[in-house]
Amino acid sequence: MKRLLLTVCLGLSLMAGWAQVEAKYGKGSVPVVNGRILFQETIPTTLSDEEAYTRIAEWAQERFNKPNVIISKFIENDAINQRMSFTAEEYMVFKDRFFVLDRTRINYWMEIVCEEGQATVKFTRITYWYEEEREGGLKFSAEEMITDEEAFNKKGTKLLKDQGKFRCKTIDFFEANVVKISELLAQ
Repeated sequence: MKRLLLTVCLGLSLMAGWAQVEAKYGKGSVPVVNGRILFQETIPTTLSDEEAYTRIAEWAQERFNKPNVIISKFIENDAINQRMSFTAEEYMVFKDRFFVLDRTRINYWMEIVCEEGQATVKFTRITYWYEEEREGGLKFSAEEMITDEEAFNKKGTKLLKDQGKFRCKTIDFFEANVVKISELLAQ
């Protein structure tokens, strides 16, 4: 009897764990400002604004050039005001296994501003080009795919399969860039 009760409790706890959405991907983790998704993070630093900008600019020149990206264009690279912005297109890979490559092209705009002992990173204007090999593929904006209204089921308790993978990978993509910038500013 104890063994049966233990098995039932373990099964229920596992099922409850599957139904939950990890907090970093949950509701409210994709901020929408004026109808557009806008990820933003402010990173404090003890470096001067000029030194912080120089480190980030060197990293950005390497990070956002081929072969790391498909296309990139620096829109603004202002060393005087410690501000840079650029657009880029690169692959975001969902699954890469033997005979299976599930990926999308992600286009985005990023802005980095260094001022007053901090760097502010903004990530917006996100679009995707999915399954481009199949008759031109599917093109859509992040607002059509990863917002709370689009990514969750009707009850708002579970991420939908396709929207969920785009939402999670986009959040991880932004966080990876923020982590790298934080490392640069901490040295």
